[in-house]
Amino acid sequence: MRNVVLLCLDSVRKETFDAYADRLADRSALTFEQCRAASSWSAPSYASMATGDLPHEHGVHTHDTHVTGIDRSETLFGEFESHRTLGVSTNVFAGSAYGFDSFFDEFVDVTEAHRFPEGLDPVAVRSESDRTGPGVYLEFLRAALGSDHPLSTLANGGVGVLDSASENAPIPKLFDDGARAVTRTSRTLIDDTEEPFVLFGSFMEAHTPLRHLRGFDRSLHSASNTFTTADRTVWELMESPEEHREFLETRREVYGASVDYLDRVIAKFVDWVQANTARETTVVVTADHGENQGYAFEDGLVRHKSSLSEGLLHVPLVVVNPPEGYPETEDRYVSHLELRSLLAGMARDEVIDPTSDRIVAEHVGMSAGPEPPGRTEHWDRLMRAAYDGTTKYVWDSQGARIEYELDPDRPCWQRRVDDATLPEWATDRFDAEAYAYKRRALAEQTASSSADGVDEGVQDRLEKLGYV
Repeated sequence: MRNVVLLCLDSVRKETFDAYADRLADRSALTFEQCRAASSWSAPSYASMATGDLPHEHGVHTHDTHVTGIDRSETLFGEFESHRTLGVSTNVFAGSAYGFDSFFDEFVDVTEAHRFPEGLDPVAVRSESDRTGPGVYLEFLRAALGSDHPLSTLANGGVGVLDSASENAPIPKLFDDGARAVTRTSRTLIDDTEEPFVLFGSFMEAHTPLRHLRGFDRSLHSASNTFTTADRTVWELMESPEEHREFLETRREVYGASVDYLDRVIAKFVDWVQANTARETTVVVTADHGENQGYAFEDGLVRHKSSLSEGLLHVPLVVVNPPEGYPETEDRYVSHLELRSLLAGMARDEVIDPTSDRIVAEHVGMSAGPEPPGRTEHWDRLMRAAYDGTTKYVWDSQGARIEYELDPDRPCWQRRVDDATLPEWATDRFDAEAYAYKRRALAEQTASSSADGVDEGVQDRLEKLGYV
């Protein structure tokens, strides 16, 4: 039995990965050039990767972001009865707050204030305290000194304070969004595991808000130390992208630098895994979804709101040390819906063909976050996409039907051709009509906010990421 490591880079589109992730590309023996995410933002995408189901089938989407209704036996991780399942995540939607930890034997949440998981979480200590002002810090110090791991707890507190201070100072941000903590914690979990293992890790460095980080390559972008994408709302950028052209260009540069940084950190981790695991270990790197960057061919859209553009769906999928028998490059379509069977097969040292001539994707609702200033129903619609060769069909719950032309040699690009007549095979893949399912999902909505039912620390993180 092989070990399997699945590493997910949040918000990394294929085009940018190809341009900046040279180290991972060099280490990969198998590249799927035409991989598509099953949905356009984290909560439904991770659920689809785990289950092999579309959002309307597994039920995780804008109107219910929790995976607690999904049993582990129905997921990718339930395929590995002979393996120990390990998870380390910086993504709140792929974390314990939303039930994602229930899929694993051992799971660790990493946040900016909790980079050393063996220590106490300063935000949790603060949340449980009745004190204000300096009294909170004294109570944290007392809790740290009385904990099982006082040095790690104090380190969490110190890093958290410095990280917050550097966010608003005219200096590079001092600490990353958890990438080094994820790889460090993953090494510890692997060292403590004797049986075959499956490790899941998520990385948030390419997710907004973006700004210059101390570890970024300064030659890759022109942003000042005070530049931050948090200065402009997604709605401002999409309303008039030409007015924000210089800002968007700088944003793209910093985004590229973030992918370069991830490439360096993860490549070192991949090298460590290959050198320090007794069994053969296959490492799979992908992204939960991509990111719109305001280009004309993606209708000036920014971030990952209410879209099934190629910038969002065309994501990297590379494999380090696959079982023998796979080609170096696969040019046919592969959907994240097939990750479950692909990884399970690789763990058994089998060659699995996950490719297809036709694939589909879906999102239900706007995605978590503040509502737009107008046209709320438009942004909150259900959208579906179907691929067939160089043709892509997109339709929604408001009656739009659009055909796009794709170019296999231009990642993340699409060109609108005309209003579409949907082929029967595309609509047959969905067992619920778009408008009817969207109306039902909205009526059955279990959470009015993505922050409902989560603790203060998770709410702070969601607010920083623009989801609240």
